Amino acid sequence: MARRRNEKQQYHATLYDLRDTDIMFKIAENTNGKGISSGALAELMGFDSEDGAQPMGMRLVWMKRYGMVAYDDKEKLWNLTRGGQRVSDAHLLAPELKVVEKMPDEKMVEMMALVTSRFQRGETMLAHMLRREFAYGTQKR
Repeated sequence: MARRRNEKQQYHATLYDLRDTDIMFKIAENTNGKGISSGALAELMGFDSEDGAQPMGMRLVWMKRYGMVAYDDKEKLWNLTRGGQRVSDAHLLAPELKVVEKMPDEKMVEMMALVTSRFQRGETMLAHMLRREFAYGTQKR
């Protein structure tokens, strides 16, 4: 959800305000592969229509840099890349989620070692997403 730091400040759409996957899911749910404008996406993410397009556009530029989204200069619309689409389609199924949720904390250390191995040896876009998801999840609250 978009947040305003105070009434005099503008909205922000930083990594610590919104998860990349939340933005990607909104794009996937609302574009049917046709794309979406920064302003329309900002409204879907809960931004005020007047203030939201610029911070959302700035965030999308970063996501484009990391290979999650693509921009159509001609149509001026954002869409998911093939890799971004794969991530948005890859929801954990209930049985998979239960296995991870039931795992004792001590075993999660080894799970994290597997995640970091994928970070080091995997696809660049996915490595960026793993790093950014960890940063979002471990931010000071």
